[in-house]
This record gives sequence, structure tokens and C-alpha cells, in this order.
Amino acid sequence: MPVSVTRQEDGTFVFHGRSNNITEDKGNALRPYGKQLHNYGLVVRLLPDSAQASALNQQIGNARFMANRYLNERDECFHKEHRILSVAEFKGKRFPELKAEFPFLLLSDKFGLEAAVEHMDKAFSRFYKKESGFPKFASKRGKKGSRYTTKQTGGNLAFEEKGGLPYLKLPKVGLVRFVLPKGTSLPLLCPKGTRILKAVISRTASGTYEASLGMETVIDRVVPVDVLSARDVIGMDLGLHDYCTLSDGDGTCKVENPRWIRLHGRRLRRFQKALSRKEYDRKTHTGSKNWEKARLRVAREQRKTACQRKDFQHKLSRALTDRCSAVVCEDLNIKGIMKNRHLSKPTASVGWYGFLSKLEYKLKKEGKHLIRVSRWFPSSQTCHACGYKNREVKDLGIREWDCPSCGVHNDRDGNAAETLRLEGLRLLGEAGVRIQEAA
Repeated sequence: MPVSVTRQEDGTFVFHGRSNNITEDKGNALRPYGKQLHNYGLVVRLLPDSAQASALNQQIGNARFMANRYLNERDECFHKEHRILSVAEFKGKRFPELKAEFPFLLLSDKFGLEAAVEHMDKAFSRFYKKESGFPKFASKRGKKGSRYTTKQTGGNLAFEEKGGLPYLKLPKVGLVRFVLPKGTSLPLLCPKGTRILKAVISRTASGTYEASLGMETVIDRVVPVDVLSARDVIGMDLGLHDYCTLSDGDGTCKVENPRWIRLHGRRLRRFQKALSRKEYDRKTHTGSKNWEKARLRVAREQRKTACQRKDFQHKLSRALTDRCSAVVCEDLNIKGIMKNRHLSKPTASVGWYGFLSKLEYKLKKEGKHLIRVSRWFPSSQTCHACGYKNREVKDLGIREWDCPSCGVHNDRDGNAAETLRLEGLRLLGEAGVRIQEAA
């Protein structure tokens, strides 16, 4: 049955039918209404009571058990029978047998068990494509073994308000209270017509629980900006000394690098040294109560570093999105830079990939542009005033230089940002975007 859509009296949309490519077909069905589908993520911190925490741990453990079981049986099937044990075969034959053999699996949401097997199958697919190594067993001490995924069906995932407090409804767990983001309310968090498609429940190293929700809503069709002013295009040179240098053609602005890892380094080092002195059995992977307390201190300090980085990236990407219509940056080889032992730690601290991902989806939602210039483009060596290429600037120690051709004094990062902006204007013109020169 093809996908169709019906518009309700309250302005919301109801979809009908099924499809192998459901997202694309829903978008096509909304096209006559001037609307489009918008999928986005939402992360909330859960506040479960002791019984709910036990239920969440049960769900997580069962999903880990099923993923490891599928990995083991698929590996045995390949070596003994020289064939691949498919997900469909494992679900159809082994699921009932395993549930009869291990009654604790009956306490799990069926989607949690199915998703665990599907994720392991995707790991095999990546291995066959040589995108990753051979799949490994999930450990309860690792991220992969500390989460499970459930899906929407029959209203089993929903936000509810009870006694003025927000709750998230989860299958087999019930209503779990969560923390509302600052400055928002439940109707703003989940407007009318917004659905929760899936939820990934995670237990963090610091002992807290989070729900990463896949949301779906209908918005007005986004029309890409095809006419913009040259002053609305910003060139951005990412760096380690300064987080980034911005240029709009009238001048440059440098954003200070907060250096989160260095900021928390001394405190984290003290906590880790204290942890190393506590009793811990490497054979059974168990430690004393004092070891567990010290481990939590380390985990909380590391989490604080990650949260500060994430908050900074969201605020900076939002400010840039509100300020301009296009951002031009360099397509950096981040994986290659991370292999340099002198640059890996400060590169991990700034988190360029996460920042550019946040910036890209914010710009895309408003029809704006993120232009990635080739990493081989000599932005630092090229004078923005005359285009002269100075090969001596390949030396990273040169922070300022005078152009031998036109005599302009260039700051290395400021010149790179302006050169990237000019190259971005050229690429936008080639893509059919009309550039209006500022008066």
C-alpha cells in the first residue's frame, strides 16, 4: 500500500500505508501541502527510581546478552556450516528457543532484543565493506553494552505530564521522570503533531541514565537561499591556538579556545591517581567500594568536560546560523591530524567534527549553506588581497607575513579565513547562488 497523508482539522498530518523507503515517501506525500518531514534528535536525562533503574538495567543486560549470542552463533555457523546466519533466521528460530531457555528475556521489550541483533548485523556489514574491524562482544563496562534501543508502536513511547512534572513513557518500564531542558516546557519540547520514532536508553559511566530520542515532525518546506549578500557569507578558519577565526569581508574576529581538557587536566589527574591506588581485581573486574567511588569521580569529571564542549559548540553554531546565510570552512582531515601525537590531544579537545555537524544541521534547517573547501586549497599561503601564493608560509611557525607582491600585512589565521570566504563566494556562484555585492 503506497504512503498517503491526511490533513486533520487541527493542522496535524496522519500518514497511511507502508514503504521500504518510508522517509522519502512521506516527504513526497507532503509535497502538495508545501510541507516536508523533519527528523531530529533529542537527548534528555532520566531520573528513574530504584525499581525503574533495575528495570532499565535488565533491558540493557538482555539486549547485550542477545547481541553477544547472535555474534557467537553467527561465527560458529560460518565456520561449521560455511554460511551466514541471517537476522530473520535468528529471530524466527532462535528467539523462541532462547526465551524458553532463559526466562529473564521475557522481561525485555521485544524491540530491544531485535534492535540489538540488527545492530550486530550492521557491524558485520561494515566489516565486509572494510569500514571497520570484526565485530566484538559487547561488555557491560563499555558504551556498546550499556544501552538498548526501542521503537514506537501503538503509543508505547510518549511524553506525559503528571502532577506538573514531565515523564517519558517507556515499554516494560513505565513512566520515568526526566529533566526538562532549561527555559522550555513539555508543549515546546514536543509540539502537537510530533512523534517519537525510537529511543536509545543509555547508562553513562557516571551512573546516570539518558534517553536519545528520534523525533519526527512536519514543517514548512525549506527553500534554499539562492540570493544573498556577500557580507552574509562568513569564512571560518579552524585552529588550535584560537578555536576559530571568522571573516565577513569587513574584518576578522577570533574565538578563544576554551581548552577544556587542559582546564580539567590537573583535577582529573589527581582523581585518576587516587583511583589507581584503590583495590581492583583484574581477573574478576571488580573493585572495592572506595574504588567505585573513585571511578565515579573520574567519570563525572570527564563528563563535565564533554558537556562543556557540547554546550559551547551548540551556542557558537547557533550564533553563526543567526548571523549569516553561508559559512565557508576547510574540509579538514581530522582522522589524519589525530594520528599526530603532538596534535591529537588538543584536536580531541576542540572537537571540530562535532562542531561542524551541529553547524551543518542548523544551517540546513533554515535553507542556508555550509561550504567545505578542499583541504588542498592553500588558504594560509594565498594573499587575500592580490592572490599571490607564498610557499614560505607552509611553516606553521610563521603567524604573520607581508605579501611580497602587494605589501599587505597578513595575519595567518585572519588571511586564511578571508581567503576561504572568497573561495566560498566563487563556489556558491558556480552552484547557481546569486551574490549581491554590499554597498
